[in-house]
Amino acid sequence: MMDAGESVNKDVKEPCPQVFVVDSQAFPRQVPIRLDVPRLTLVYLLLAVALLGVFIEAGFICHLYSKQAISPDIQKVEYIKVNFNEIVPGKNPKAESIPAAKADDKPAAFLQSASPVSKGNGVLLWRSDGYPMFQKGLDYKNNSLYVQQDGYYYIFSKISHLENCEFFKHTVMQRSDIYNNEPILLMQNSRYCSSNKPQPMGERGNSYLGGVFHLNKGDSVFVTVNNSSLVQSNTYDNFFGAFMI
Repeated sequence: MMDAGESVNKDVKEPCPQVFVVDSQAFPRQVPIRLDVPRLTLVYLLLAVALLGVFIEAGFICHLYSKQAISPDIQKVEYIKVNFNEIVPGKNPKAESIPAAKADDKPAAFLQSASPVSKGNGVLLWRSDGYPMFQKGLDYKNNSLYVQQDGYYYIFSKISHLENCEFFKHTVMQRSDIYNNEPILLMQNSRYCSSNKPQPMGERGNSYLGGVFHLNKGDSVFVTVNNSSLVQSNTYDNFFGAFMI
């Protein structure tokens, strides 16, 4: 049997269990992730407002272009219901009258070459009847267009002619009471070729004149050439006209 002393020595010799203590300061503290809800809400709100502005602007642009696509002439059209069987001048006061011509119907004329093209004095003759020739607010007489209304007019003339090294001159002239009806040169085009480079026979050239001039009521404009035998006699090759701007 073991006595008390041996029991004590045995307990002393047995190894004691090891205890480990974890230092909480040795590891970094975990910071919890916090969502800034008010700021995110503000960002989403600003994005929504920006998108709404883009959609509104797109709507205004589409509306603007849809208005421009409609022709102004179509917008001015007014449908007038008229019973033509009831329109009897002096007998039916209820009949609606047909509206007069609009104020923007400005004077204009387009003439084409006549046959013969000239009477030999250099002044060209023109046709005013048939399609596409027309006159509106301008009179054609004495081979000239007469102005009935003061204003600025664009005057134009085109002549087709032979090119065979002969001198060719195409002019637009004016007569006015202010200058005692003496011919005044408005526009001129001269054609000639060098003797070293003769043009083949039968070659054709074109002369075009056009410009803006102020004309008074009663003024007239006409076209002349220095050699009418060189002018092509085809009606559609030569034309003369004017319109108010």
